[in-house]
Amino acid sequence: NSSCKYDEAEIILQRILKEARCTKDKLPSYFVLSQLFQAQGKVVDAYGTCSSILTQLGETIPDSVDPEVVRAMISETLRKYDEVYGDDCLGKKMEDYTLRYVIRFYGQMATSAFFFKVPNIVAYFVCKGAQLSLENGVCQHTPLVFLQLSSIIMRSGNNIACAHRIAKDAVALSERFNLSDQMAQLSFLFTDAVGHLEWFHAGVQRLRVCFDSALSSGNAEIGFFCALQLVIFSILSGEKELTSLLKDIDYYLHLLETYKSEVSKNYLLNSRETVSMLIDKGEATSIEAKENLGDVTDPGNKFVATFYCQQVLRNFWLGYGERCRHFAKKGFARIPQGRYFFHIIKFYYGLSLLEMLKKKLNSARQKEVEEIIESMKVAVKHADSNIRNKLELLQAELHGLGARHNEAVALYNAAIASAKKSKFIHEQGLACERAGLYYKKMGCARDALVHFQQAHACYKEWGSSVKVGAIQRELDGFNSIGTNFI
Repeated sequence: NSSCKYDEAEIILQRILKEARCTKDKLPSYFVLSQLFQAQGKVVDAYGTCSSILTQLGETIPDSVDPEVVRAMISETLRKYDEVYGDDCLGKKMEDYTLRYVIRFYGQMATSAFFFKVPNIVAYFVCKGAQLSLENGVCQHTPLVFLQLSSIIMRSGNNIACAHRIAKDAVALSERFNLSDQMAQLSFLFTDAVGHLEWFHAGVQRLRVCFDSALSSGNAEIGFFCALQLVIFSILSGEKELTSLLKDIDYYLHLLETYKSEVSKNYLLNSRETVSMLIDKGEATSIEAKENLGDVTDPGNKFVATFYCQQVLRNFWLGYGERCRHFAKKGFARIPQGRYFFHIIKFYYGLSLLEMLKKKLNSARQKEVEEIIESMKVAVKHADSNIRNKLELLQAELHGLGARHNEAVALYNAAIASAKKSKFIHEQGLACERAGLYYKKMGCARDALVHFQQAHACYKEWGSSVKVGAIQRELDGFNSIGTNFI
């Protein structure tokens, strides 16, 4: 696997499976075979391998699961977790070798199912694995299924604190087992499930370490999942200057050709297109290779949700408000409420609605903005460092719209300070830009100029020629009317 000679590896595994005397002896080879398929993007084959071996071990693998059944399973799993997880549970080690592999195969099956099955079936497999651990004791594969459980709960958006607690419990449990060989995968799962509740920049740093660790240990699939998440977090946080981030993405894409890990390629190409558009609308930074959207009507097409989110980001920053709102609505229909992208696109959607309201295009949309602000007030309780600046900017814009000058000014200043504190250089620039536009509308030329200059500096540091150019046009407007503030 680590040397990317997948065909040779599969031949060796098939030889081992043929010579093994019983199913128990075959379990490690079957599991590696499923990983081999997953790394090549053959998720259906990976899923089929897990399904086949679990069936041989006496497990029942359904083709589909009713949503009500899954909701009941999640509730039952959480009830068991609250009842048994603690010192007694941690002290009970799972001794059954075969059962440990059953849990491991359920975890792998859930991972494969994510890419082409509806969410209900993924949640079913996760709950099966988690319940087996809660009923029979913990093992080295328990942290993984607990992190997957955390992700399932987070997606519902109804029990964020519980999801965060389970994820942290899983990490603590992994340290007790000294799972150095699994740390990259576990760290990725933690970041994917609840990483947005902690500072985005911390997640970026964690994922960089995980990427290197995964590739050095031969787990290319997890390594590229880390790279993908790292790129997305970098875009959302402005953690890295855009042209440098573009070079990183091209490096990852180059490695993908070497490691032949196809699962992440489409997502990386999608992120690359976003970064390219943010830099210069793709005029000098685009490449021929593009993402493949696939069948948008397929409920199992997980890429569609990411595509819509990236479209929201691109169109907002490029100033295409109608397209931003169009893709945001599509994204809301696809993205679970607890996922990190959900509140990000709500933020940009809300700002885009406010632009409509400023132009008096649809006054009825103000209630929708107010609802977004209320939801952001809830989100900030769980992810202050990532959400506060966004909430404050939305509030500032709404107060400005309502001619509440003192409140608007205070919240613009707060949004700028919060973005600076979180090191979100792009959103610091955005808050400065929106404050500049507000002061310009109010006839406060000096304040407008100062904030446009600050926005220009932020966007330049971020590396967006598109936004630098837009702010420069505002600054040129001051020159054209003969002001002496520049």
